[in-house]
Amino acid sequence: MDKISEEFSNSAFSATSFADKAVQRFIEVYEKLPKSGKPTAEEFTVLAGILLFQRSTGYMEVVSIATGTKCIGGSKLLAKGSVVHDSHAEILARRGLLIYLYETIKRTLKGEITMFKLGDNKLELSSDYEFHFFSSQLPCGDACIMPKDEDFEFIGMPVLTENQTTLKNKRKAENDISNINSKEPRLAPDIQRTGAKCLPHCEQDTREPGTKYHLLGQVRTKPGRGERTLSVSCSDKISKWINLGIQGSLLGILLKKPIYLKSIIIGGGVPYNQESLERALLLRNPNFKIENVPILEQSSVVFPYIKSNLRHRAGPASIVWVNLKESFTEVGTNGIRLGLSKKFLGDVKKSLQVSKYYTYNRFVQLLLLYKKETLKEMIGVESVQTIPYYEMKRKNKEYYDKWAVVKKDFFKTWTMKPDIWDFCASIQ
Repeated sequence: MDKISEEFSNSAFSATSFADKAVQRFIEVYEKLPKSGKPTAEEFTVLAGILLFQRSTGYMEVVSIATGTKCIGGSKLLAKGSVVHDSHAEILARRGLLIYLYETIKRTLKGEITMFKLGDNKLELSSDYEFHFFSSQLPCGDACIMPKDEDFEFIGMPVLTENQTTLKNKRKAENDISNINSKEPRLAPDIQRTGAKCLPHCEQDTREPGTKYHLLGQVRTKPGRGERTLSVSCSDKISKWINLGIQGSLLGILLKKPIYLKSIIIGGGVPYNQESLERALLLRNPNFKIENVPILEQSSVVFPYIKSNLRHRAGPASIVWVNLKESFTEVGTNGIRLGLSKKFLGDVKKSLQVSKYYTYNRFVQLLLLYKKETLKEMIGVESVQTIPYYEMKRKNKEYYDKWAVVKKDFFKTWTMKPDIWDFCASIQ
């Protein structure tokens, strides 16, 4: 598989040039993917991705990309971990990163030289490497709530493909995309709105006309079609990654310290407000100190398939691509593989590779590479294949202790999901 790389001159380096070059790379990878799962001429989608950057050489490599705008209802939660409930591009791109990290760590444990250093049975990302996150639009939820801009037309130039022309780009709340109507005169200031809803047990939006329609800084759940979802907005999840690291609780068991994002880049051609993005990701509680604050910025490069007058309907499918030695691309819809019959809905072996089921299997496969006495020291037991998913996650006490503080002092609240993930890994 070809690597996507670019060299930078350290003396000429700037955040903006880096962001534009990075977004170009994400789009190049996307354009090379097969047509399956991509939007039709009247459909739009969201592209997100994660890039690895080596500081000493200026080498950059796209490690995962994903598309998607859908999220399924709370009643469709399956204890087997076989269905992907949140198929927003930002969430799938992060799950793709986890697959990339698991495979890289496997090579490290087998003695290969990688970006990880191994010491005292714990792994640490080399200080020479950093990860950068991209989304073609502002994350759904609190970040989308911003003043409407009467003069907004277009930011940047799109990467055009054949038969495509410059798009005027706007987003609508139903698909977690704020609606803009820049040509209509307004008598009073107004804000862009999000379809993400305040948590049921919390104070609700006033829905008053104008700027008071939404409460600011609220944890919100993603809208579903009819049924309410239990998945919090991308603004909330990305903010959680900023506080706790993008690796999550499982992978954190193997690491000396969390992996933090160096920057978050938003694509061009969409509504953008720096103050709103900072509020949503960094300032839920201005008195709460975040240890590793990423750079937040907008690129001038436009993803050609964002919402527009021509592309007015969200595409139903999602795509995940991971930069592995063996080709890895999968297409899903409604949280399962595209084209899979509903009769196979509970068949874990036919679930998406980014599902909880397969993610946990990859993690346990890593644990089996350690000696039994090491496992005893790390997680308190020598046998790992009989430990349920939810129980294994809780073995990262340091992560959950910090999460308790962040949830209480930074977010003030969080969604309540049933702890039903009692499945174990199935290693052949």
